[in-house]
Amino acid sequence: MTAGIVVLMYQIGRWKGGDPTPKIHFVMGVTLAALLFLGGGILGSMGGAAAALGDGVGRYALEQGAAVATGPATAKASLTGGERVGAAGVVAGFALLALYAGLIKSGRADLRTPVIRGALCGVWLGASAGLIGLAMGLIRTSGNTVGELLLGTI
Repeated sequence: MTAGIVVLMYQIGRWKGGDPTPKIHFVMGVTLAALLFLGGGILGSMGGAAAALGDGVGRYALEQGAAVATGPATAKASLTGGERVGAAGVVAGFALLALYAGLIKSGRADLRTPVIRGALCGVWLGASAGLIGLAMGLIRTSGNTVGELLLGTI
């Protein structure tokens, strides 16, 4: 969770410092994390590994910086709030990923870093309990609904 907060604070600092990239691209990175990296399957396993790495780095920084033992790291990160991402949610996630891949390849390389920072922040904070974990649950539920609409109209 600490690593996710650090990434979020870095992004907020960039916005306050005059970063012209709209905030929506960071939010879309968080959405990608909710739909593709915290939803299960192969990408969900990668997201789980990234969440465990972020938790380990954050735990180490907290213990070393504050000289405090935070306890055993045996608690496994779990999805919080909302439903798991279904096949339709993964379709919506891949559609969003394809949109950003196209934008980046067509000359908007400035979008790469906010989307990546958003995805990292989403994985690291979304796997934890609390308000952001619950928000990620809402994103997964909404993604499943949007994916069902996409699949129903094709």
